[in-house]
Amino acid sequence: MRAVHKRYLREFFPAMFAYVILLLVSVTWLKTLEGTWARALVTMLPVVPIAFVIRAMVRVIRDQDEFERRIDLEAIAIGGGIGGFGFFTYGMLLNAKVLPPPSAESVAIWVLPVLMGCFGVAKCAVRRHYHAQ
Repeated sequence: MRAVHKRYLREFFPAMFAYVILLLVSVTWLKTLEGTWARALVTMLPVVPIAFVIRAMVRVIRDQDEFERRIDLEAIAIGGGIGGFGFFTYGMLLNAKVLPPPSAESVAIWVLPVLMGCFGVAKCAVRRHYHAQ
């Protein structure tokens, strides 16, 4: 494993661990809080480590060689396109009243995980495509 990827793992895993812990803490703590500012502050606690996850992703992409960056760029384009197309399709079906409307927060909270998941799957597919050639 190259040094750039080791650094990524050293940055990614602690941030994800902090995210999980802060998510559990904030969900539990929110049940006891009143007041908009306090609830907003506690709700935003898990967002901070996700910013560090995104920072780690940007740094690893920036510091990779050209071939690895090409794989990531294609995976971001494909994953973003698939995720965006999926949400667009879902919105069109909601607009046509084909599907029951969910709450806004239940849709909004899934945007980043869906995009990241699509990126991960697309990266595996793109990497396999280039290694098969």
